[in-house]
Amino acid sequence: MKTTRVGALRVFASAIISSLAFAGCSSNEPTPFGSQASSGTETQSEVLTIWLDESEALGLESLALQFEADTGNRVDLVIKTDIANEFWGASDNAPDIVLGPHGLQRGFLSDGLIAPFNLEGAETEFNSGAVQAFNHGGQQYGLPYAQESIALVCAESAMPKAPETFQDVVDVGLAISLNDGTGDPYHLYPLQTSFGSSVFEVDPTNSGILNLALGNEEGLAFANWLSKNASLFDLKSNTDLIKQQLVDGEKGCWITGPWSGAWFSATFGEEGWNAYEVPSAGGQEATPFLEVRGAMLSARANNPSAAIKFIVDYLGSDPGQIAMFQATGRTPSNLKALENAKDFKIPYQFGMAASNAVPRPVSSKIDSVWFSLGEAQMAILRKDDAPDLLWKMMSDEIAEAIRD
Repeated sequence: MKTTRVGALRVFASAIISSLAFAGCSSNEPTPFGSQASSGTETQSEVLTIWLDESEALGLESLALQFEADTGNRVDLVIKTDIANEFWGASDNAPDIVLGPHGLQRGFLSDGLIAPFNLEGAETEFNSGAVQAFNHGGQQYGLPYAQESIALVCAESAMPKAPETFQDVVDVGLAISLNDGTGDPYHLYPLQTSFGSSVFEVDPTNSGILNLALGNEEGLAFANWLSKNASLFDLKSNTDLIKQQLVDGEKGCWITGPWSGAWFSATFGEEGWNAYEVPSAGGQEATPFLEVRGAMLSARANNPSAAIKFIVDYLGSDPGQIAMFQATGRTPSNLKALENAKDFKIPYQFGMAASNAVPRPVSSKIDSVWFSLGEAQMAILRKDDAPDLLWKMMSDEIAEAIRD
C-alpha cells in the first residue's frame, strides 16, 4: 500500500491545472468545479479517503487540492494494487470512495459494501452505456470516467471512411480472431446483437434481474446467418495470422480493441488506419460490450455527503474528467473529455466508436455463458449440425448451468 496525501504531487497538479486553463480557452470550455452543486456540503475539517491506482492518483491530485481549498476537507489518495480484496476486508478502515472497474460491483453489492447516490443530471455528460454500467435496480452506484470496447479497425487504404454497410467490410476482407478454432464470442458479439440477439434481457418487473435471451428467434436468426456466411470466417485465425493478412492486403478490417492501436500505428503509420463503429450484419444496431471504470461510494463512508460532492462535482466535472484522461491515458467516458482527447487517436477513435456499446453484465451468470457460446458458434461454422439445433442445445445447456 502507498498513501499519497494532498500536496505530494503538487508539481504534476500544477501542470494539470495549467493545461486545464489552456483547454478552457477553447470552444469546449470546461465547467468550473462545483457548478453542479449536488450536495450542499458544509465547510468542515474532515478527511476524505479514496482508494485508487497510481495513475488515477495523479489525475485526482489537482481535484483534491481544489476540494480542500473549497470545503476544508482534506483528501487522502491511497494507492492500492489489490483494491477488491482489500476493500472486502477493510472493516472499520474502509475508504469513503473506491475507484475500479464496474465488474467489481457484483461482489461489492452482494456484500453491501457500496451505496447508491444521485448523479444530479451529470449522467447526460457521459456515454450512456458507461453510466448504465453502474446502474442496478434503477439506482446509481458509480460515476464513470473511463471505458474500453472493441471496434472495426481498418487500414486507411482499404476503408478510408466509415463503411455504410456490412457488405462494404466483406468486400475489403473482414478479420475476427477465432483463437485457433476455440472461438471468440466476445468479438462476435456486435454481429450477434445486430440481429437483436443479446445474451440477457432485463426482467421488465425488476431491472436487477437478468433472463437468458439466447434461445429466442433473434438468436436463431444469428445462428442461421453464421452458418450461411461461414466462408467469411477462418477457423484457424489468430492474432498473428490476422496481422500478417492485414500487412499483405488480404484483409482490410479487423474487429479488435484499443490494445491493437499501437500495432496499427507502427505498421501503417498514425494516419494509415481508422477505428469505426461495427456496421450491422442483421439490420439492427451492432452493440459491442463496454468495460467501464468509475468511482463508487463506500457504504461505510464517514462523510457520505462530502464523498458524493467530490465524486459528482469534482471528479464528474469536465476539468476533472480531462485531468483523469491526461493522467491515465484511458479512453474518457465523459463526452467533453473525449472531445478534448481528439489529438490522441487511439482513445478518441475507439471512444467515438463505442457510442452504441452496452456494459458487460456484472451478474455471475455471464461467467457461465462464454465457453458454451463459443463452442456452439464454432460448431455452426464447422457445420457440425443444423444451426438451429446447435444453437438451441447451447441455450439449453447455459440455462441449466445458471438455473437458480
